Amino acid sequence: MTGQDRNTDGTDFLDFPGAKRLVAAGKVAPPSADAVAAALAAVRSAAGRAQEDGPDGTAVDLAWEPVPAVAVVPVRTWRRRLPVLVSVAAVVAIALGAAFQPWQGSGDTQNSPAAERTAAPERTGTAPYWKVRTVQWNRSSTRPPDETHQTEWRSRSDIRGKSGDGPVQYYSLDLAGIPYKICRNPIMWDELKKLPTDPAALRARLVGKTTGESVAEGLFDGVEELLSQSPAEPRLRAALFKVLTRIPGARVTERVKDSTGRTGAAVDLDADTWHRRLIIDTGAFHALESVDTAREDGLMWGKQKLRAGDLLHRTTYLSVGPAWEAPKPSPRP
Repeated sequence: MTGQDRNTDGTDFLDFPGAKRLVAAGKVAPPSADAVAAALAAVRSAAGRAQEDGPDGTAVDLAWEPVPAVAVVPVRTWRRRLPVLVSVAAVVAIALGAAFQPWQGSGDTQNSPAAERTAAPERTGTAPYWKVRTVQWNRSSTRPPDETHQTEWRSRSDIRGKSGDGPVQYYSLDLAGIPYKICRNPIMWDELKKLPTDPAALRARLVGKTTGESVAEGLFDGVEELLSQSPAEPRLRAALFKVLTRIPGARVTERVKDSTGRTGAAVDLDADTWHRRLIIDTGAFHALESVDTAREDGLMWGKQKLRAGDLLHRTTYLSVGPAWEAPKPSPRP
């Protein structure tokens, strides 16, 4: 049976209340290129990560963090692989403005940021905070290594955070604005949208007047900061990744797993006696993990003599994304 065979009996399908207003509304403007780019990057990221094995042979499950949030997202844990279906309706919704950031499932027991607040449909525009949850591992020269969970909320004028379940404190506060620093070149929150997305022009802007051997490591650290700590748009994130991979001496390895089992592209750089590695989710261009190891045998760490490859420091980004609210710092005792 075709559409022409259906019995319509001459029915006027526009004969219902409100139909004239719908007709008069005209056409809806198409989504912007940035919105479409964000949608495609998010979908590619979801489809790619859902196929990767976790530490115990299972798949990393994902929850999505909408902006503004439209529902409470349940806590996700490791579970067996299920087919991933990305609906056309979801892509269209994102392209029309329902932007979101991927929750980087780590397999721990903490809630995703989206689970910490309920719907706020009246909120529009850019969220005032960028929330980052990490696990940091540090080698000590006098005691066993320590591992701490950190949560930070960054805004244009302050950075507040807490360690584990401890009190919230101001890590930095400056009403004039807190810059991101790349090669000692300050870039403010509101300047992010003005940065060029051509990799060569972007590199020149980030480096500024800095010269010498410090440029490579300064770029490496600065790109990590922007990919993890800033609300950079998808096109800027893609350009930052290209700048990172084009640092002289940088090496790229595909399909490398971080300490939680998530897969990304590893960018390696030798810096003095250290070996630097940054693992990037190449779907959404978020930082997954940074790792510093000893570059060669014989490095002294206090009274310890290290071997090449010994871990010195690791930061694992469990989740990154926009937040509409941040807790007030705890009163000082």
